[in-house]
Amino acid sequence: MTDIFAQDIALDETMQARVAANGELVLTDGPATGVQDIKLRLSTYLSSLFYDKDFGSLLPNWVMDDNSETARIGFGAEVKRRLHEDPRVQPGSASCSITHWDELSIRADASFRFITEDHARNLVIETDRSKKEMVIKDADPAVI
Repeated sequence: MTDIFAQDIALDETMQARVAANGELVLTDGPATGVQDIKLRLSTYLSSLFYDKDFGSLLPNWVMDDNSETARIGFGAEVKRRLHEDPRVQPGSASCSITHWDELSIRADASFRFITEDHARNLVIETDRSKKEMVIKDADPAVI
């Protein structure tokens, strides 16, 4: 069932459009579109798109925070909130656990389920404070 996902231009790991050998843009289809949309939401700063002020997240706010219980709770809550903003995500299915947090980096594992699927999708969120960079990867072994 691809009608709730539609299609979009496929992006690579650096968020640049993927181009086929013949020069045409590669498109996403089905759940891959939903996963890409969620990765975009999490990596885009909230309100930075002039045409959609509700799109994005506040995850970059935590990149330079100290490792505290409050920061961990806030980071995890922000991930879950933004996952649930996607109408294709099954209510109550989002979770986030911080697996690493030190002075150089943060690593979190997020999980959610689309309403059309009976299995969870997993993302790995990693930040590098020295580069002020955040990378969000699909934890699907078939994708990595």
